[in-house]
Amino acid sequence: MKDKNGYTLTEVLAVITIIALISILTVSISVRVLDQGKKKISEYDKTILVDAGITFAEDIDKNDIPYKMTETLTINDKTFNQDSEIKGYDFKIVANNKKTLPVSTEYLYEHKYLGQSYEKCVTDDHNVTTCSLKEEYKNCTINMQFETSIQDGYIVIDKINANLGEDCK
Repeated sequence: MKDKNGYTLTEVLAVITIIALISILTVSISVRVLDQGKKKISEYDKTILVDAGITFAEDIDKNDIPYKMTETLTINDKTFNQDSEIKGYDFKIVANNKKTLPVSTEYLYEHKYLGQSYEKCVTDDHNVTTCSLKEEYKNCTINMQFETSIQDGYIVIDKINANLGEDCK
């Protein structure tokens, strides 16, 4: 369809339309992929989060830090209220009864189990810097799993594992 003087107006408009459609599709797909990449937690970060949950559970077991109850439980006539903090042998009683206990990434961050690479810091006009957990790590639960036994009449935590909850992507 080429005449002596070049391409017709219809042919030029058709080519421009095709190029514009390809550009729109490419840009929208690229933006979507980049957004998903930002929100998704990498396999490395998932490993770090699980390790933080295990370290946290070990520290609770050693009586170094409290565990914040996520529900109210009554075990052998003893009540552990939601949002109360327990540690020591009380924690072992709950771990022995529940076998799996959740902990939020926010709680791990507050207790310094997640480092600076997991936080976002903002400095305001008065040079005051405020740091918080990055958005992609919020609302994520680590499930601490306990294997326990009774030795000399006391509960002992033999093994601690952890995995990410369904809310972690």
